[in-house]
Parts: sequence; C-alpha cells; structure tokens
Amino acid sequence: MKRRTGSHWAAIFALASLAPWMGCNRDSTPLPSSETADVSQAVPASGGQTETIAFVQGYRQGCQAAREQGKPMLLFFTAEWCGYCHAMERETLHDPQIVALSKQFVCVLVDADAEPDVCHLYRVRGYPTVQFISPRGAALNRLVGKQPVAEMSLEMQAALQAIARRIDQPPSQAL
Repeated sequence: MKRRTGSHWAAIFALASLAPWMGCNRDSTPLPSSETADVSQAVPASGGQTETIAFVQGYRQGCQAAREQGKPMLLFFTAEWCGYCHAMERETLHDPQIVALSKQFVCVLVDADAEPDVCHLYRVRGYPTVQFISPRGAALNRLVGKQPVAEMSLEMQAALQAIARRIDQPPSQAL
C-alpha cells in the first residue's frame, strides 16, 4: 500500500474547502431539508424583515422587462433540488449590499426544470449559475457555484463597469 504524502493531503484538504462554493449538478444529492428552507421567510437577527431581490420569474418576461427598462440582466439559474442554490439565496442574495446593487439590474430567476432550453442556450452545467447580460444582449461575466457576498458584489460591480465602458457597443467606424 502506497503511503500518502503531506502534499497529497494538502490537495485533498484544498478541494474539500472549495466544496461549499462548487455548486450542484443534476447528479448531486440535495442538502437535507433543514438546509433548504424557504428563503422568503429569512429574518435577520434583529427580528425585522429582510429586503430581497425583486426577481422576475421566467426568461422571456425578464428579457422584456430589461428591454423596457434599458437595464442589464442578472440571470440566476437555480433548481428546486439544488441545496447550494437555496444556501446562496439565503446567505448571499438577502445581503443588503447585494440587494442594493440588484436594483441596477433586471434580475431574472431561471428554474432549470421549468426552462431547460434557456439553461441549454447559456450552456449552464452547474447550479447555481449567475450570468450577467448587457442591455444590448451581450454576455458579460459569469459565476458558477455558491458565491459569498464579497465575490458576488465584485462581479456585479464588474458587470456594471463593463457596461459603463460600453464594451457591448459596436466599435466606432473610421470615416
């Protein structure tokens, strides 16, 4: 039997520490029911209600709202069976900083089971996935797996900065 080295154990530990942010795929076992509580009932320690992201249910409705409002989209790909999706909803998407940033987007909840064609269109292979889309329809940055507040905030700001730099605008034509 081969003896495991310290570096081997370090690699195993590093992978294990990433597990909470890796996300689910269809073959994953959902977290126990205590880990998948209804996020609409999340209450802060102070006892008051938390503000939540105003999600549009469904991709087509979200695209229409984004066109009408001239805002970029934040697509949140989720699935009922995905424990990491529920954890991210509970821990990240209720954070006041994330909720405040979300008001600059049309936030769209895409249920993997209800809209598999949209998941296929965006090549979503793991859940949760967050895809940012410019007001003109250009794909911007993407997050895969459960994200902590700090990372989500940075990526939301990066998407907004990319739009401000007009990277989704066609290059100017030389006269």
